[in-house]
Amino acid sequence: MRSLSGRLFASTLAALALTLALTIGIGAVLTRRQVDRSHAATLSSLADYLAAERRASVSYKTENTVSGSVRVIVAPRAQLARYVGDVNRSSDGTATYLGESDVYSYRTLPARGLLLLTPSGAGAAWHPFLRDLLLAAAAGVALAALLSLVLARSIGRPIRRVAEATRGIAAAETHTPLPETGAVEVAELARAFNEMAEQLRASRDAERAFLLSVSHELKTPLTAIRGWAEGLADGAFEPAEAARTITLESGRLERLVYDLLDLARMKRSEFSVRSEPVDLLDVAREAVARHEVAAQELGIELREEGEQSWVEADHDRLLQVASNLIENALRETPRGGSVVVSVRPGSLSVADTGPGIAEADQQHAFDRFYLYDKFGRGSAVGSGLGLAIVKQLATAMGGDVRVDSTPGAGATFVVELPERLRPQLRGVDDLEIGAVQGT
Repeated sequence: MRSLSGRLFASTLAALALTLALTIGIGAVLTRRQVDRSHAATLSSLADYLAAERRASVSYKTENTVSGSVRVIVAPRAQLARYVGDVNRSSDGTATYLGESDVYSYRTLPARGLLLLTPSGAGAAWHPFLRDLLLAAAAGVALAALLSLVLARSIGRPIRRVAEATRGIAAAETHTPLPETGAVEVAELARAFNEMAEQLRASRDAERAFLLSVSHELKTPLTAIRGWAEGLADGAFEPAEAARTITLESGRLERLVYDLLDLARMKRSEFSVRSEPVDLLDVAREAVARHEVAAQELGIELREEGEQSWVEADHDRLLQVASNLIENALRETPRGGSVVVSVRPGSLSVADTGPGIAEADQQHAFDRFYLYDKFGRGSAVGSGLGLAIVKQLATAMGGDVRVDSTPGAGATFVVELPERLRPQLRGVDDLEIGAVQGT
């Protein structure tokens, strides 16, 4: 048998059958001995009775008769010496009579001896006991087979469930947690499998989310590169400015590609984030420049305002955040509206003049595809992942993001990050010192 339950059934049944056979064998020997002992006692009692009767009525007649399975011999003692060791003393034991082993009881009589013989093993008296033992053995084997089958199935069924669930997970099917019941070891196996399945599900979800996010982000620099390249071909931009922007966007595109490579090599499921001083106003200007072409095509005014504000963040990731917020605002703002990117100390906000977000929807604003599925499928801008990426990146950089909105009055998304003092540039400091000395 190749199955575990089959092997368990066979081995358990074999062990129980062997135990029963050994028990029955020992029981048979002990029972036979008890039958022989009881038969010898009965023969001894009969010999005492006949001897007492003969002594009460002395007779010197020789006798050799058979009654049932008992042979009764009354003869001179000398003739009985071949069967009994000491003919002058009463005894019980075994003797050979006519070539067969018999149980005997010998009693002394006046000038005579009384010998009772019966075949050893009690003959037919042993057969009923043997039959009963065999019937008990058959019942025991049947019960053992039933118990073995139940035990084998109780152990094999949970393991089979684990095997089927494993194949389901390998095929990316939905996994229903296994019941953690049964024996301690079986329950522990189910518990360990459920934990592994949950960790695998979480890992797959994180990896899928990361791939979706990176795929979404790839199109932003690609769109900017294409827009600036088309503008350059149409003569709308200066070659130097277009080359600088295309170079920057190509570098960011390269970093996203490296993220994908890192994911494949190291099984990483989240963005890498640097920590460096970043000017939020510089980020706002770059983000606005990225989407100028798209804003013009949509008939929406796009501008930035504010003053320098230095924070501790990752410049490229923060640019992703600002770009996603602008993209979301462009999707929601009708033609003729405006999108303003504002910089305040420690915060960057993107405000639009769109329809706004209801209070019930604001708590889900950063869920994947939530607002896009509800409002934005008719727009050519955005894919529904932008706000979810904003939340993930803002948290990874030690900050947070929130939305303030009133239905009908637009929405404002605010990113808050840890502030940092403006880095000191040695060349600038020297120039400032020189200018002071010159005055």
